[in-house]
Amino acid sequence: MSRKTFRQLLEKYLRGECTPQEKQFVEHWYGLLETETGESGGELNMDELEGRLWNQIQKKMDTGEEPEQGRVRPLHAVRYRWLGVAASLLLIGGWFYVSQPIRNLLPGQALSTDEQTGWIDRSNTSAQPIEVRLEDGSLVQLSAKSTLRFPKHFAADKRAVFLTGDAFFSIQKMPSRPFYVHTGEVITKVLGTSFFVRTEAESGKVRVEVVTGRVTVYKQDSEKQTSANGVFLTPNQAATFFADEQHFVTGLVDAPKVIPSTEAEKKTVSLVFDDAPLADVLTQLEQTYGIAIELENDQQKSCPLTANLTDQPLYTQLDIICAALKSTYKIQGTTILISGKGCTE
Repeated sequence: MSRKTFRQLLEKYLRGECTPQEKQFVEHWYGLLETETGESGGELNMDELEGRLWNQIQKKMDTGEEPEQGRVRPLHAVRYRWLGVAASLLLIGGWFYVSQPIRNLLPGQALSTDEQTGWIDRSNTSAQPIEVRLEDGSLVQLSAKSTLRFPKHFAADKRAVFLTGDAFFSIQKMPSRPFYVHTGEVITKVLGTSFFVRTEAESGKVRVEVVTGRVTVYKQDSEKQTSANGVFLTPNQAATFFADEQHFVTGLVDAPKVIPSTEAEKKTVSLVFDDAPLADVLTQLEQTYGIAIELENDQQKSCPLTANLTDQPLYTQLDIICAALKSTYKIQGTTILISGKGCTE
Protein backbone atom coordinates (compact mmCIF):
# COMPACT_ATOMS: atom_id res chain seq x y z
CA MET A 1 0.00 0.00 0.00
CA SER A 2 1.37 3.45 -0.94
CA ARG A 3 1.19 6.45 1.37
CA LYS A 4 -1.21 8.15 -1.04
CA THR A 5 -3.52 5.15 -0.92
CA PHE A 6 -3.37 5.09 2.88
CA ARG A 7 -4.20 8.80 3.13
CA GLN A 8 -7.21 8.40 0.87
CA LEU A 9 -8.35 5.45 2.95
CA LEU A 10 -8.03 7.59 6.10
CA GLU A 11 -10.03 10.40 4.50
CA LYS A 12 -12.66 7.89 3.48
CA TYR A 13 -12.77 6.62 7.07
CA LEU A 14 -13.24 10.14 8.48
CA ARG A 15 -16.13 10.70 6.06
CA GLY A 16 -17.77 7.50 7.30
CA GLU A 17 -17.61 5.81 3.90
CA CYS A 18 -15.45 2.78 4.73
CA THR A 19 -16.51 -0.82 4.41
CA PRO A 20 -16.40 -2.84 7.67
CA GLN A 21 -13.04 -4.34 6.65
CA GLU A 22 -11.54 -0.95 5.86
CA LYS A 23 -12.89 0.53 9.09
CA GLN A 24 -11.38 -2.28 11.14
CA PHE A 25 -8.04 -1.84 9.42
CA VAL A 26 -7.84 1.90 10.21
CA GLU A 27 -9.07 1.53 13.79
CA HIS A 28 -6.47 -1.07 14.67
CA TRP A 29 -3.62 1.13 13.48
CA TYR A 30 -5.18 4.04 15.35
CA GLY A 31 -5.33 1.90 18.47
CA LEU A 32 -1.70 0.92 18.02
CA LEU A 33 -0.73 4.61 17.88
CA GLU A 34 -2.46 5.27 21.20
CA THR A 35 -1.06 2.24 23.03
CA GLU A 36 2.53 2.82 21.90
CA THR A 37 2.78 6.60 22.16
CA GLY A 38 -0.04 7.54 24.51
CA GLU A 39 -1.18 10.14 21.98
CA SER A 40 -4.80 10.82 21.27
CA GLY A 41 -5.46 11.27 17.58
CA GLY A 42 -8.45 13.45 18.39
CA GLU A 43 -6.09 16.36 19.14
CA LEU A 44 -4.20 16.05 15.83
CA ASN A 45 -5.12 17.63 12.52
CA MET A 46 -5.49 15.50 9.38
CA ASP A 47 -1.89 15.90 8.23
CA GLU A 48 -0.44 15.11 11.67
CA LEU A 49 -2.70 12.12 12.19
CA GLU A 50 -1.91 10.69 8.76
CA GLY A 51 1.82 11.22 9.34
CA ARG A 52 1.83 9.51 12.74
CA LEU A 53 -0.20 6.54 11.52
CA TRP A 54 1.93 6.13 8.39
CA ASN A 55 5.11 6.24 10.48
CA GLN A 56 3.69 3.48 12.68
CA ILE A 57 3.02 1.29 9.63
CA GLN A 58 6.46 1.91 8.14
CA LYS A 59 8.15 1.24 11.48
CA LYS A 60 6.55 -2.17 11.86
CA MET A 61 7.18 -3.07 8.24
CA ASP A 62 10.85 -2.04 8.38
CA THR A 63 11.84 -3.47 11.78
CA GLY A 64 9.73 -6.63 11.84
CA GLU A 65 9.49 -6.35 15.64
CA GLU A 66 8.69 -9.44 17.69
CA PRO A 67 7.08 -9.53 21.17
CA GLU A 68 9.55 -9.24 24.04
CA GLN A 69 10.24 -12.28 26.17
CA GLY A 70 10.07 -12.30 29.97
CA ARG A 71 7.89 -10.40 32.38
CA VAL A 72 4.70 -9.15 30.84
CA ARG A 73 3.43 -5.73 31.83
CA PRO A 74 -0.16 -4.66 31.08
CA LEU A 75 0.83 -1.84 28.72
CA HIS A 76 3.12 -4.15 26.78
CA ALA A 77 0.43 -6.80 26.66
CA VAL A 78 -1.93 -4.32 25.07
CA ARG A 79 0.85 -3.18 22.75
CA TYR A 80 1.60 -6.62 21.38
CA ARG A 81 -2.03 -7.55 21.15
CA TRP A 82 -2.53 -4.53 18.88
CA LEU A 83 0.64 -5.27 16.97
CA GLY A 84 -0.34 -8.84 16.24
CA VAL A 85 -3.82 -7.94 15.10
CA ALA A 86 -2.63 -4.96 13.05
CA ALA A 87 0.07 -6.95 11.29
CA SER A 88 -2.45 -9.64 10.43
CA LEU A 89 -4.89 -7.06 9.20
CA LEU A 90 -2.21 -5.45 7.07
CA LEU A 91 -1.72 -8.71 5.22
CA ILE A 92 -5.45 -9.33 5.00
CA GLY A 93 -6.00 -5.73 3.93
CA GLY A 94 -3.49 -6.06 1.13
CA TRP A 95 -5.27 -9.15 -0.13
CA PHE A 96 -8.65 -7.45 0.24
CA TYR A 97 -7.77 -4.40 -1.87
CA VAL A 98 -6.31 -6.51 -4.70
CA SER A 99 -8.72 -9.41 -4.89
CA GLN A 100 -12.08 -7.69 -4.43
CA PRO A 101 -14.10 -6.77 -7.54
CA ILE A 102 -13.11 -3.47 -9.09
CA ARG A 103 -16.20 -1.71 -7.81
CA ASN A 104 -14.70 -1.90 -4.29
CA LEU A 105 -11.27 -0.48 -5.15
CA LEU A 106 -10.13 2.53 -3.18
CA PRO A 107 -10.20 5.81 -5.14
CA GLY A 108 -6.46 6.26 -4.74
CA GLN A 109 -5.49 2.79 -5.90
CA ALA A 110 -4.06 3.52 -9.32
CA LEU A 111 -2.60 0.08 -10.01
CA SER A 112 -2.60 -3.26 -8.24
CA THR A 113 -1.80 -6.80 -9.28
CA ASP A 114 -3.06 -10.09 -7.90
CA GLU A 115 -0.09 -12.40 -8.44
CA GLN A 116 -2.17 -15.52 -7.85
CA THR A 117 -4.75 -14.80 -10.56
CA GLY A 118 -2.60 -12.63 -12.82
CA TRP A 119 -5.22 -9.86 -13.02
CA ILE A 120 -4.40 -6.14 -12.93
CA ASP A 121 -6.68 -3.34 -11.72
CA ARG A 122 -5.96 0.09 -13.19
CA SER A 123 -7.90 3.08 -11.82
CA ASN A 124 -7.83 6.63 -13.12
CA THR A 125 -7.80 9.01 -10.16
CA SER A 126 -6.84 12.03 -12.27
CA ALA A 127 -9.13 14.52 -14.00
CA GLN A 128 -7.91 13.58 -17.50
CA PRO A 129 -8.08 10.32 -19.51
CA ILE A 130 -5.09 8.02 -19.18
CA GLU A 131 -3.81 5.42 -21.63
CA VAL A 132 -3.68 1.73 -20.75
CA ARG A 133 -1.89 -0.50 -23.26
CA LEU A 134 -2.84 -4.18 -23.12
CA GLU A 135 -0.66 -7.21 -23.82
CA ASP A 136 -2.07 -7.67 -27.34
CA GLY A 137 -1.25 -4.09 -28.34
CA SER A 138 -4.80 -2.81 -27.87
CA LEU A 139 -5.09 0.67 -26.39
CA VAL A 140 -7.64 1.87 -23.84
CA GLN A 141 -8.20 5.51 -22.98
CA LEU A 142 -9.58 5.26 -19.46
CA SER A 143 -11.72 8.20 -18.39
CA ALA A 144 -11.56 9.91 -15.01
CA LYS A 145 -13.08 7.99 -12.08
CA SER A 146 -13.04 4.78 -14.10
CA THR A 147 -11.39 1.40 -13.52
CA LEU A 148 -10.23 -1.31 -15.92
CA ARG A 149 -9.53 -4.87 -14.80
CA PHE A 150 -7.52 -6.96 -17.26
CA PRO A 151 -5.21 -10.01 -17.24
CA LYS A 152 -1.45 -9.80 -17.57
CA HIS A 153 -1.77 -12.47 -20.27
CA PHE A 154 -4.88 -13.09 -22.37
CA ALA A 155 -6.26 -16.58 -22.94
CA ALA A 156 -5.43 -18.36 -26.19
CA ASP A 157 -9.01 -18.27 -27.50
CA LYS A 158 -10.32 -14.90 -26.29
CA ARG A 159 -9.45 -11.56 -24.72
CA ALA A 160 -11.62 -10.25 -21.88
CA VAL A 161 -11.54 -7.14 -19.67
CA PHE A 162 -13.89 -5.64 -17.07
CA LEU A 163 -14.79 -1.94 -17.07
CA THR A 164 -16.34 0.29 -14.42
CA GLY A 165 -16.97 3.80 -15.75
CA ASP A 166 -16.13 5.13 -19.23
CA ALA A 167 -13.41 4.28 -21.75
CA PHE A 168 -12.51 4.42 -25.42
CA PHE A 169 -11.17 1.14 -26.84
CA SER A 170 -8.94 0.71 -29.89
CA ILE A 171 -8.68 -3.05 -30.31
CA GLN A 172 -6.11 -4.98 -32.33
CA LYS A 173 -7.82 -7.19 -34.89
CA MET A 174 -7.49 -10.90 -34.11
CA PRO A 175 -10.27 -12.98 -35.73
CA SER A 176 -9.36 -16.10 -33.77
CA ARG A 177 -9.38 -14.26 -30.42
CA PRO A 178 -12.48 -12.05 -30.02
CA PHE A 179 -12.28 -9.21 -27.51
CA TYR A 180 -14.91 -8.90 -24.76
CA VAL A 181 -15.65 -5.87 -22.57
CA HIS A 182 -17.75 -6.76 -19.50
CA THR A 183 -19.65 -3.75 -18.13
CA GLY A 184 -22.28 -4.48 -15.51
CA GLU A 185 -24.92 -6.65 -17.18
CA VAL A 186 -23.64 -5.91 -20.69
CA ILE A 187 -20.95 -7.58 -22.80
CA THR A 188 -19.47 -5.91 -25.88
CA LYS A 189 -17.87 -8.36 -28.33
CA VAL A 190 -15.50 -7.27 -31.11
CA LEU A 191 -12.80 -8.72 -33.32
CA GLY A 192 -10.90 -5.50 -33.97
CA THR A 193 -12.43 -2.05 -33.86
CA SER A 194 -12.66 1.21 -31.92
CA PHE A 195 -15.59 2.19 -29.73
CA PHE A 196 -16.70 3.99 -26.58
CA VAL A 197 -18.30 2.37 -23.55
CA ARG A 198 -20.05 4.71 -21.10
CA THR A 199 -21.79 3.67 -17.89
CA GLU A 200 -23.98 5.20 -15.21
CA ALA A 201 -23.41 3.52 -11.87
CA GLU A 202 -26.66 4.73 -10.29
CA SER A 203 -29.03 3.61 -13.05
CA GLY A 204 -26.99 0.70 -14.43
CA LYS A 205 -27.35 2.21 -17.91
CA VAL A 206 -24.62 1.21 -20.38
CA ARG A 207 -24.05 2.94 -23.74
CA VAL A 208 -21.79 1.63 -26.52
CA GLU A 209 -20.83 3.92 -29.43
CA VAL A 210 -18.96 2.53 -32.45
CA VAL A 211 -16.29 4.56 -34.26
CA THR A 212 -14.83 1.92 -36.60
CA GLY A 213 -15.52 -1.75 -37.28
CA ARG A 214 -18.47 -3.79 -36.09
CA VAL A 215 -19.60 -4.57 -32.56
CA THR A 216 -22.06 -7.00 -30.99
CA VAL A 217 -23.59 -5.95 -27.68
CA TYR A 218 -25.67 -8.29 -25.56
CA LYS A 219 -26.74 -9.10 -22.03
CA GLN A 220 -24.39 -11.05 -19.81
CA ASP A 221 -26.36 -14.30 -20.08
CA SER A 222 -27.45 -14.18 -23.71
CA GLU A 223 -24.45 -14.49 -26.03
CA LYS A 224 -26.14 -17.26 -28.02
CA GLN A 225 -29.32 -15.21 -28.39
CA THR A 226 -27.95 -11.96 -29.80
CA SER A 227 -30.74 -11.62 -32.35
CA ALA A 228 -33.32 -11.46 -29.57
CA ASN A 229 -31.41 -9.96 -26.65
CA GLY A 230 -28.58 -8.02 -28.26
CA VAL A 231 -27.75 -5.69 -31.11
CA PHE A 232 -25.25 -5.47 -33.94
CA LEU A 233 -23.66 -2.04 -34.43
CA THR A 234 -21.66 -0.42 -37.23
CA PRO A 235 -19.78 2.91 -37.27
CA ASN A 236 -21.69 5.95 -35.94
CA GLN A 237 -24.32 3.70 -34.38
CA ALA A 238 -24.95 3.39 -30.65
CA ALA A 239 -26.88 1.13 -28.31
CA THR A 240 -28.03 1.95 -24.79
CA PHE A 241 -28.93 -0.79 -22.32
CA PHE A 242 -31.52 0.20 -19.71
CA ALA A 243 -31.13 -2.00 -16.66
CA ASP A 244 -34.62 -1.32 -15.26
CA GLU A 245 -36.37 -2.37 -18.47
CA GLN A 246 -33.70 -4.96 -19.37
CA HIS A 247 -33.60 -3.97 -23.04
CA PHE A 248 -31.47 -2.14 -25.62
CA VAL A 249 -32.37 1.02 -27.53
CA THR A 250 -30.40 1.73 -30.71
CA GLY A 251 -29.65 5.10 -32.24
CA LEU A 252 -26.93 7.29 -33.69
CA VAL A 253 -23.97 8.85 -31.91
CA ASP A 254 -24.21 12.53 -30.97
CA ALA A 255 -21.57 13.61 -33.49
CA PRO A 256 -21.18 11.16 -36.40
CA LYS A 257 -17.67 10.98 -37.86
CA VAL A 258 -16.54 10.39 -41.42
CA ILE A 259 -15.73 6.70 -41.83
CA PRO A 260 -12.05 6.26 -42.75
CA SER A 261 -11.71 4.70 -46.18
CA THR A 262 -9.41 1.77 -46.87
CA GLU A 263 -6.13 2.25 -48.72
CA ALA A 264 -7.64 0.78 -51.88
CA GLU A 265 -10.64 3.13 -51.72
CA LYS A 266 -8.86 6.32 -50.68
CA LYS A 267 -9.90 9.24 -52.82
CA THR A 268 -10.92 12.84 -52.36
CA VAL A 269 -14.54 13.04 -51.26
CA SER A 270 -16.28 16.13 -52.58
CA LEU A 271 -19.24 17.52 -50.70
CA VAL A 272 -19.69 20.52 -52.99
CA PHE A 273 -22.90 20.26 -55.00
CA ASP A 274 -24.17 22.35 -57.92
CA ASP A 275 -27.78 21.64 -58.87
CA ALA A 276 -27.26 18.02 -57.81
CA PRO A 277 -30.35 15.85 -57.33
CA LEU A 278 -31.10 15.35 -53.66
CA ALA A 279 -30.95 11.57 -54.12
CA ASP A 280 -27.30 11.86 -55.24
CA VAL A 281 -26.44 14.14 -52.33
CA LEU A 282 -27.89 11.73 -49.79
CA THR A 283 -26.12 8.76 -51.40
CA GLN A 284 -22.83 10.60 -50.94
CA LEU A 285 -23.63 11.32 -47.28
CA GLU A 286 -24.63 7.70 -46.68
CA GLN A 287 -21.29 6.49 -48.02
CA THR A 288 -19.38 9.11 -46.03
CA TYR A 289 -20.95 8.32 -42.66
CA GLY A 290 -22.31 4.79 -43.10
CA ILE A 291 -25.76 5.95 -42.02
CA ALA A 292 -29.00 5.19 -43.85
CA ILE A 293 -30.86 8.33 -44.98
CA GLU A 294 -34.37 7.91 -46.34
CA LEU A 295 -36.85 10.25 -48.03
CA GLU A 296 -40.45 10.17 -46.90
CA ASN A 297 -41.65 11.59 -50.24
CA ASP A 298 -40.21 10.21 -53.50
CA GLN A 299 -40.85 13.61 -55.16
CA GLN A 300 -37.91 14.95 -53.13
CA LYS A 301 -35.39 12.75 -54.95
CA SER A 302 -35.03 14.99 -57.99
CA CYS A 303 -34.97 18.29 -56.08
CA PRO A 304 -31.78 20.18 -57.06
CA LEU A 305 -29.36 21.28 -54.38
CA THR A 306 -26.55 23.80 -54.63
CA ALA A 307 -24.45 23.86 -51.45
CA ASN A 308 -20.98 23.41 -50.02
CA LEU A 309 -21.20 20.88 -47.16
CA THR A 310 -17.44 20.43 -46.78
CA ASP A 311 -16.02 20.39 -43.22
CA GLN A 312 -19.45 20.60 -41.63
CA PRO A 313 -20.80 18.12 -39.04
CA LEU A 314 -23.46 15.76 -40.38
CA TYR A 315 -26.34 17.33 -38.51
CA THR A 316 -25.30 20.81 -39.73
CA GLN A 317 -25.19 19.43 -43.28
CA LEU A 318 -28.74 18.14 -42.83
CA ASP A 319 -29.85 21.50 -41.48
CA ILE A 320 -28.45 23.20 -44.61
CA ILE A 321 -30.17 20.70 -46.92
CA CYS A 322 -33.51 21.00 -45.18
CA ALA A 323 -33.36 24.81 -45.09
CA ALA A 324 -32.67 24.92 -48.83
CA LEU A 325 -35.47 22.48 -49.71
CA LYS A 326 -37.98 23.48 -47.01
CA SER A 327 -37.83 20.04 -45.45
CA THR A 328 -37.27 18.58 -41.99
CA TYR A 329 -35.43 15.55 -40.68
CA LYS A 330 -35.62 13.28 -37.68
CA ILE A 331 -33.68 10.29 -36.37
CA GLN A 332 -35.55 7.00 -36.15
CA GLY A 333 -33.33 4.40 -34.53
CA THR A 334 -30.23 4.19 -36.73
CA THR A 335 -31.90 5.82 -39.76
CA ILE A 336 -32.38 9.49 -40.69
CA LEU A 337 -35.75 10.32 -42.28
CA ILE A 338 -36.19 13.50 -44.34
CA SER A 339 -39.71 14.80 -44.83
CA GLY A 340 -40.98 17.43 -47.28
CA LYS A 341 -43.38 18.15 -50.08
CA GLY A 342 -40.79 17.95 -52.80
CA CYS A 343 -39.73 20.63 -55.28
CA THR A 344 -42.84 20.42 -57.46
CA GLU A 345 -46.41 21.14 -56.53
